[in-house]
Amino acid sequence: MRFFGWTLIAIIVIGGVIATNAFYIVRQDQQALVLRFGNPVAVRNSPGTDEAGLYPKVPFAEQAVVMDRKNLGLGVQNLQVLASDQRRLTVDAFVRWRISNPLKFYQRLRTENAASAQINRVTESAIREALGTVPVPEIVSGQRAALMNRIRQTVNTDLAEDGIDIIDVRILQADLPDEVAAGVYDRMSTARRQEAEGIRASGEERARQIRAEAARDALVIEAQAREQAEIIRGQGDARRNEIYASAYNRDADFFRFYRALIACESAVTEGTRIIVSPEDLNICRVFEDQAGAR
Repeated sequence: MRFFGWTLIAIIVIGGVIATNAFYIVRQDQQALVLRFGNPVAVRNSPGTDEAGLYPKVPFAEQAVVMDRKNLGLGVQNLQVLASDQRRLTVDAFVRWRISNPLKFYQRLRTENAASAQINRVTESAIREALGTVPVPEIVSGQRAALMNRIRQTVNTDLAEDGIDIIDVRILQADLPDEVAAGVYDRMSTARRQEAEGIRASGEERARQIRAEAARDALVIEAQAREQAEIIRGQGDARRNEIYASAYNRDADFFRFYRALIACESAVTEGTRIIVSPEDLNICRVFEDQAGAR
C-alpha cells in the first residue's frame, strides 16, 4: 500500500513536469523562437504577425526562447567626441530599438544584454564619425536633426544582420567639457558684444541721417511758408492801397483829413499837450464840420 502511494505521487509529479514542459505561452508583447535540440524550428508572434497565445511543444526535446517584442531603450552617456573644428564635446544620446528577426537575433547575440553592448559600441562609433565632420555650432543648434537621422541609418545598416531594427537615435545633449566651456563662453560673449556695438553704431548713424533729413525738410517747409506769407501779405497790401486810392479819388480833402486823424491818434497819447495856431484850429473845425455834414 505504501509502495502504491509513493508510485502515485511520482506519477503525478512526473506528469506535472511533463505537462509543464508540453506547453508555452507567448504574450502579446512577446515573441518566441522554438528550438528542437538546439536547432530553430519555429517562430511565434514575430513583428508583423498576431500569434500570441498558448502553444504545445515536445517536452524536453523542444525549448521556447521568449524575447521582447516591445521597443527597447538604451542610453549612451558621457561620450567624448572631437568635432571638425577640433573642439571636444561630451555627448549623451538615447537609442530606441527592437528585435525584428528573432532567429538572427538568437544566432548572433542570444541575449538582450549582449545586444545592448553591441548597439552601444556601434552607436558610439557612428556618433563619433557623424559629429566629427561638422563644427560645434552645427552640432549644438544647426544640423542636429540631420545628424541624428544619419547616425540612425548608419547604426541600422551595421546591425541589420543581427536581427535588430534601430527605430530612433536622439542626441540628448552635446556640451563642452567644463575646462573649455568658460573660454568658449567668453569668446561668444565678446563676439555678441561686438555685434551689439556694430548694430548700435549703425542705429546711431541712421538716427543722425533721419534727424538731418527732418531738419532739412523743416527748413524747406518754413521757407515755403514764409514765401507764401509774403505773397499773401503783398496781395493784402495791394488790395489795401487799391481801397485807399479809391477812397482818395472820391474825396481827397476828407481822405487827407482822415489820414491826419489816424496819424494824430498814433502819435498823441492821453495827456499830450498840442499847441496850434488859430488858423490851424479854424481849419480843423472846418474839416470837422465837413465830416459831420457827410
